[in-house]
Amino acid sequence: MKKWLNWIALVLVFAIACGFLSNWQFSRRESKLASIQLVQNNYKQPVVEFKALITSNQVELPKLSWRMVKISGHYLTQSLLLVRNRPNDGQPGFEELVPFAAQSGEIFYVSRGWIPTGAKQDYPDEVLRPSNDLTELTARIMPQEPILNRSAPSGQIATINVHLANELTGLKSSVANGYFRLVSETPSVGATLKPMPAPSIEEGNNLSYALQWILFALMAAMALIWRIRKDSQIVAGVIPKAKPKRSDLDAKYEDETTTEK
Repeated sequence: MKKWLNWIALVLVFAIACGFLSNWQFSRRESKLASIQLVQNNYKQPVVEFKALITSNQVELPKLSWRMVKISGHYLTQSLLLVRNRPNDGQPGFEELVPFAAQSGEIFYVSRGWIPTGAKQDYPDEVLRPSNDLTELTARIMPQEPILNRSAPSGQIATINVHLANELTGLKSSVANGYFRLVSETPSVGATLKPMPAPSIEEGNNLSYALQWILFALMAAMALIWRIRKDSQIVAGVIPKAKPKRSDLDAKYEDETTTEK
């Protein structure tokens, strides 16, 4: 009996661990579903003036992620930055980040789109710079990215982080915690870049992982019950009659047939 108490304790610990892991996966799924719902809702919202969503040098993020705003002004092309390591459709490339000065005086960083890596160097074959003409942008609000422990060549940046971009350009963004991703320019002020991918609305495999952990716990419990029952039958001298194999039945039938002949 002592042996089975140890095994029962082990299975209980394993089942509790599986329960915690399953609950963790359920929680992750709920968070992802909430994020997906937020993105879907914001994506459908009509465009508004940028000042309607910016207060005290901040944007309420992630609550306003992917909302569309319009801004009139001009690009500061002399401070253009290329964001490294930006794959698009499986191809390596860069994201073009350009400061934009609004007519009302604010400065923002705008991601204009994607440029492929050059054929012979770790740099685009051609950087498609916008003009400095007055234009109106329609763009989506994006949260800034964390600073990575990576360096970048002159004119490039490892991640779209506002503080880091300010250091490299010598400018000061009017939004300290986010940037804008271009939707359209009116009128067109330069060559059109390939758009960055739309947000993913796939929830992932968290639900299946959660159910798998529950299944693992049930399998462990069933295996323990089966083993205890088996050992109890052996101790009691009760050996269940094994189900005859098909090969044995065939052999018996052949023997009987031969004997009758």
